[in-house]
Amino acid sequence: MFFQKMRNQMKTIVIIVVVAMAGGLLWAGGSFFFGRKDKDQVQASAVVATVNGEGISQYDLHQAFLTQLQKVEQEQGRLPGIAYEAVKFDALDTLIGNAVIIQEINNRKMTASKKEIDEELQFIIDQFPSKDDFKLQLQMLGLSEEILRAQITEEIKFEKLKREILSEHEVSEQEIKEAYERVRTSHILIVPEVSEEVSEEEQWAIAEKNAWEIYEQVTEENFAELAKEHSADSSSDNGGDLGFISRGDTIPEFENVAFDLSVGAISEPVKSMYGYHIITVTERQEAEGEEFDKVRNKLADLIRQNKGRDDLIAWFEKVEEEADIVYIDLAMNAFAQVQKGNYEDAVHYYNLAIEEQPNDGYLYASLAEVYKELDNPTEAINQYVKATEIFNNDQWLYMSLGNLYIEEERIDEGVEALLRASELAPNDFFTQLSIYGQINELERYDDAKIVEERIAAYQEMLKESSLAEESATDVIELNDEETTE
Repeated sequence: MFFQKMRNQMKTIVIIVVVAMAGGLLWAGGSFFFGRKDKDQVQASAVVATVNGEGISQYDLHQAFLTQLQKVEQEQGRLPGIAYEAVKFDALDTLIGNAVIIQEINNRKMTASKKEIDEELQFIIDQFPSKDDFKLQLQMLGLSEEILRAQITEEIKFEKLKREILSEHEVSEQEIKEAYERVRTSHILIVPEVSEEVSEEEQWAIAEKNAWEIYEQVTEENFAELAKEHSADSSSDNGGDLGFISRGDTIPEFENVAFDLSVGAISEPVKSMYGYHIITVTERQEAEGEEFDKVRNKLADLIRQNKGRDDLIAWFEKVEEEADIVYIDLAMNAFAQVQKGNYEDAVHYYNLAIEEQPNDGYLYASLAEVYKELDNPTEAINQYVKATEIFNNDQWLYMSLGNLYIEEERIDEGVEALLRASELAPNDFFTQLSIYGQINELERYDDAKIVEERIAAYQEMLKESSLAEESATDVIELNDEETTE
C-alpha cells in the first residue's frame, strides 16, 4: 500500500523527532501547546482525537498538517493527493506525541523559572549580530517574542524531563570539554596513483615517499602554496583549508593527530584509507572561558541524550502505548486501524467517513487500498472508479486504477486508465516513460505510440524553451555590449 509504505518510513522519524524535540516540535501544535488567547475558539473547534481525555482540535491538526506537508514536499517534491492522508496522520501522531510528553511534564510538575527563560532567550539573541536582527528574524517567521518565550518555557521543562529520565547516564568534565573543542585544520593529501603497471602495494609506497618529500619542504608559511600544488582533493583550491572540525566529524586517523597538534604545528605524513595526510592546525577553540561556560550545561545534556538515546525512545514508546488515545476523526481512525492491521475495522471507519464526506475522492482511494490488503480486487477497483469519477484530473488515481485492472487481466480497461493518466501528465517525463513501458510490455503498440508521441512533444517543448532562453540571453548580452560601448 502506498500510504502504508510512506507511513512506515515516517514512524521512526516521528519517534526520534518527538523525543529529541528537534526543530522545536512544540511549534507543530501551535496554540495547542502555548495556550490560545481565544478560549471560545478552542471550544468551538472540532476535536479530532483525545489523549488521556485531553482534546486535539481540528484547527491544530490542520496547522500541523500544513507544516508537515511543506516539510515533506521540500524533501521529496510534490506529493500525489492520495498521500496527503498519510502526512495528515503523521502530523496527528506528532501532536499526540507532544501531548503525551507535555502531560508527563505536568504530572512530574516540571517548571521553568523566569531566570532560566531569560537566560535561554538571551542565548538565542546573542546568536544574531544585533537585537534588531533578532527581531527582524522573528518578524519574518511570523512570530512574536511572547510565543518564543512560550516555546522556550516548554523546552526547558522538556530538557529537565529528559535529564530526570536519563539521570543514570553520567557525563564527565572531560567529555564536556571534548564536545566543545574544535580545531581548524588544513591538509595536503597525497593519494596512490592507480596504474596497471604497478601493484597496489607499490602505489602506496610511492605515495608515502612523495608525502615525506613534501613534508621535508613544508613550513607554516608555505603550507597553503604546497597544498595548492600537491594536494589531491578539492580543499587544495583553498590552500588545504578544511575549516573547523569537532571530534567525531572525520576519520579517527586524521582526528587523533589533528586534536594533538598545537596551532602552527605540522604533522608527519598520516596514513588513512584515502592516502597520506600532512596536517596542520591554524586555530583552536579551547574548552575554557565565558563562551564555554555558557554552553557547558547544554553540552552535558546533549552528551547524556546521545548516551541514553535508546532509553529515551523506549521510555517514549512505553508512555505513548500506555496513554488512552482515542481517534474521533473517522478518516484518521480508519488510517490508525490500517497501521494496526485491523483492515475490517478500517473498512468500517472509511465507509463512515465517506458518509460524512461523499465528495472526497481520496477516501474512496484509501478504502480501495484496504480492499487490496483484504485480497478483494473487485471492490478495490470499484472504489478507485468512484475516486476517479470525483477527481477526474488526478493522474495517480488513474495509474492505480490501471494497474489494478491489468493485475486482474482486464487489459482494455487498464490501458484506457493508463492512457488517461498519460493525458493528464503531459509534462511529467518519468510518468510518461513508466506508462509507455507498461503499455509496451502488454504489446499494445498502437496505444504505446500515443504515449511515445506525447514524450516526443514534451522533448520538443523543452528544446524550444531552451533555444528561446539562449536567444534571450544573447539579446541581453548584446544590449550589455552596446551599452558598454
